[in-house]
Amino acid sequence: MKNLDKRHYIIVGIWFLGNLLQALFTGLHSDESYYWMYSENLSWGFFDHPPMTALLIYLGHAVLPGEIGVRLIFILISSITFALILNELNEKKDLFFVSLFILSFPLIHTHIAGFMAIPDVPLLFFTTLFIISYRKFLKNPDWKISISLSLILAAMIYSKYHAFLIIGFTVLSNLKLFKNKYFYGIILLTVILLLPHVFWQIHNEFPTFKYHLVERAKPFTFKYILPYLGAQLAIAGPITGILIFWKLFRFKPENQFQKTLLFTILGFYIALFIISFKNRIEAHWIAAIIPMLIILTYPLIAGDLKFKRWFKRIALPVLVVMVLYRIYIALDVIPNTGHLKITFYNREASALEIKKLSEGKKVGFFNNYAAASNYIFYTGDSAVHLSTPTYRFCQFDLWDEEKYAEGEPLFTVQSKNLNPPNQLKTATGQTKGFLTIEKYQSLNGLTIKLEKTAETENKIEFFFLLNNNSGKTIYTQHVSNPVLAIMQNKTELTAVPLTASGKEMIVNNNSALISLSLSKKEIFQRNEPIIVYTRSKENYRGEIISLTLR
Repeated sequence: MKNLDKRHYIIVGIWFLGNLLQALFTGLHSDESYYWMYSENLSWGFFDHPPMTALLIYLGHAVLPGEIGVRLIFILISSITFALILNELNEKKDLFFVSLFILSFPLIHTHIAGFMAIPDVPLLFFTTLFIISYRKFLKNPDWKISISLSLILAAMIYSKYHAFLIIGFTVLSNLKLFKNKYFYGIILLTVILLLPHVFWQIHNEFPTFKYHLVERAKPFTFKYILPYLGAQLAIAGPITGILIFWKLFRFKPENQFQKTLLFTILGFYIALFIISFKNRIEAHWIAAIIPMLIILTYPLIAGDLKFKRWFKRIALPVLVVMVLYRIYIALDVIPNTGHLKITFYNREASALEIKKLSEGKKVGFFNNYAAASNYIFYTGDSAVHLSTPTYRFCQFDLWDEEKYAEGEPLFTVQSKNLNPPNQLKTATGQTKGFLTIEKYQSLNGLTIKLEKTAETENKIEFFFLLNNNSGKTIYTQHVSNPVLAIMQNKTELTAVPLTASGKEMIVNNNSALISLSLSKKEIFQRNEPIIVYTRSKENYRGEIISLTLR
């Protein structure tokens, strides 16, 4: 980093120490504990994300225990990202303003150069390296820089799939790459490096892409558009974002590198805007292009004395508020208000409270994979994640952690929206309900296959083959009253007890045939898919399939 001197490194060092202190005093974010679960079960892929986050948590937690160990490597590489951005801005005089400028972007504090163990941190680290290496490639392409780019591109994709957008817009901004022999070498080597992850996706039937591209898709709606647009203004800097975008939209690139940065920034905004017509856009998804936005707009604002003066006036109080907020989320002695720090607040106290309430029983969590992960992290005990039929799939669906509680009483925790019994206000300030399952029986591994249908004027009769691949006997005559049910548009239409199969139990590697009738009047829309699933009387699901009536 030839553009940095001792003063720059002091700034980076202060930033590193600040993040280190934050990590020591702040409980794990709900997502961080979930990713820690990844690290306890290393693999070439996971349901929600590629494996880089899990690997970095594993390495850090092997060195230090607790929250600081989970976050250690992330704090190191986020500090390097901060230094790389400083190096690119090449500011030697006004170090106060360059620091203020960078820190005025809220995601710098969390997802880019912050303290949290989340996929955006390695993505932004490798993306910043990619920006620097790509500029070198444009000036003097050779096999050395091409191999470096391949390694960086693979690391970007192994960090988070948003990397594909960065790569795609980079290529679209410079179609001359297709005439460059090194470009094809980069593609080939990157694909080879990604093969283990590709094989993992194939083996697990592409769960990540099914979830992000199919299951998350919703009908066309306008309700996500305005929140998306408002969030982008805030993410560029509360109030200062207006100045950032004013300069950005008046910027004219002078070379291919600047053209690529601008094209990628605008492409990202447009792509997410289009997606917002069908999906809620998480504010932090834009994090990938923030370093590019900083690199492009800093010279424009720093070189305009009037803009620079206004930027300082606006950004300084905003930065003070951000720092105060970071202190607020770090100190559990300051009570949480509303949802301001709910994802960090009293995480350990909450887990220990649930453990005490369970009175020695094994513990399960309904529709909350993060809470289950948080409990496991802070208590050291195992836990079961239970899903209702309408809840999303997650990494727990690929694991068999439910074996931990098979055949035993299970103390379960439910969110208020499930209308659970025995509600009380917990250590986090949230109201939870508690239900004890008398004798837990997992229905996972009892697969469902449609054998045939018989249709009359008034009803449709379905014949399903239930195959037990769970490795254990599943009892149809059970205190949990397991059923096979059909749902459409999140409304259960009908259900039949598994005892209707004529068997009291389904032994491992055996099957049972069961029929289920559905009145045509009960079907909301014939062309809409119906969901078939097994569930218990407590409404935790087993296997699930989707069918479309013709």
